[in-house]
Amino acid sequence: MSAEYIDAAAVLAGDFHPPVPTRGGKRSDGLHLLYPASVNGLVGDPETGKTLIASACAADELYQGGSVLWLDLDHNGPSATLTRFRRYGIPVDVLTDPARFRLAIPEDAPTLLAIIADAATWRPTVSVLDSVGEMLPMFGASSNSADEYTAVNQQTLVKLARLGSAVLGLDHMAKGTDFRAYGAGGTVAKKRAIDGAYLRVTTEGGFAKGIGGRADLSIIKDRHGALREASGPGREPRLAVFSLEDREGAQHWTFDIPAMQANAADDFDALLAQVLAMEPRPSGYRAIKTALGVRDELAQRLNRALRDSAPTAPTAPGAHPVQSPMHRTHCTPPLGGGAGAGAGAPVLEGVES
Repeated sequence: MSAEYIDAAAVLAGDFHPPVPTRGGKRSDGLHLLYPASVNGLVGDPETGKTLIASACAADELYQGGSVLWLDLDHNGPSATLTRFRRYGIPVDVLTDPARFRLAIPEDAPTLLAIIADAATWRPTVSVLDSVGEMLPMFGASSNSADEYTAVNQQTLVKLARLGSAVLGLDHMAKGTDFRAYGAGGTVAKKRAIDGAYLRVTTEGGFAKGIGGRADLSIIKDRHGALREASGPGREPRLAVFSLEDREGAQHWTFDIPAMQANAADDFDALLAQVLAMEPRPSGYRAIKTALGVRDELAQRLNRALRDSAPTAPTAPGAHPVQSPMHRTHCTPPLGGGAGAGAGAPVLEGVES
């Protein structure tokens, strides 16, 4: 039978197994974040660290012996991109080995297509495109047209995925409140076209030069279900907490398991008791969210329960009760370990989206 047809006998015999994530960033329990031979996506607002997170995924792949194609359509520049990987501890001999790493900054559609065609000669295990929003104008395509996006996606990201690469496309969040749940701005076809993992990046404090920062990765879409299975219930469960810290000139990062699964509200009373036992007790839902590592909805519910159960102190006429200041409890994940220790790397000088 021709290769164009699915071998139904093999599937029904149990010889076919759904894809599992085996590429890119590696969570502290060993779970990878990207599916091979698939188009994965990373979406977030500006300054949430998307490029830093994608770089960590690429660096983890290089540390594990894989190969990376980095397509810089955002014009971060060769110096900034290569310096970032050096800060992450990737050796010079890896970055200069064309069998392991290639960086390209295409200026037009024909150049991008030529680079993708050339990828068939060396088959990178991870391909990062930063960003999808910059790619569409190269082809004269509109971000709001499903048909135009689908056509460009088939020529670019899908072709890389068919080479076996775990493709990671970076994109910006939609601006309208009603559309943010779908992910990136523009047509909803962007979400539909994802056949791997579609991850949302959120952060409260952003990333500061010379310091680092933290960001949450949650699952918007998981076509094959392996990441959701490891992340608990809920419409958009948290997958990992990305932490980056500059320590003595070296960049250390981790993809940690969230301290408490984001939507694990099945034992609400236990969570409430945990908050009541904290000293000092978190004040406000943001402090509760930070302390427990839960999502906004659960943190707000816990905060309401605390407020409703708090005794009301009698006050003199005209007097106002004193409000205690907000206390934030930060749970700092362990540093080092794994691939995220870039020994001897220079300090972080800039923050990218």
